[in-house]
Amino acid sequence: MELYDQIRKIAFVFFVVLGLGHFLAGLFFVNGYSPELSLTTNRVLFIPFVISAYTFGFAHLKYRLIEYGANPHWLTPAAISLGTVIFLTLLIVEIFIPDGAHPLLSTMTSL
Repeated sequence: MELYDQIRKIAFVFFVVLGLGHFLAGLFFVNGYSPELSLTTNRVLFIPFVISAYTFGFAHLKYRLIEYGANPHWLTPAAISLGTVIFLTLLIVEIFIPDGAHPLLSTMTSL
């Protein structure tokens, strides 16, 4: 139980720091402040932000389930499998979709 509590606390710190950096980089890009640097920062922080959010969510769920006395043993392999699928999907999307074809970026550049 202490292991999941420690993972939860560390993942929360990463979630907040990466989320704040990702959010600020997006704001800088939309407002036109150093667009190349802010776009690069936004794209670089996206996948680590998602990974930290997923890690925090899983560790928090597992910690609460253990705290309440329910410990499904299938949850850890299922969460690892789902996390791997999410990570690989994000990686493939980031690699194979060109910058201009990304739906979010095409709406942001037209502003």
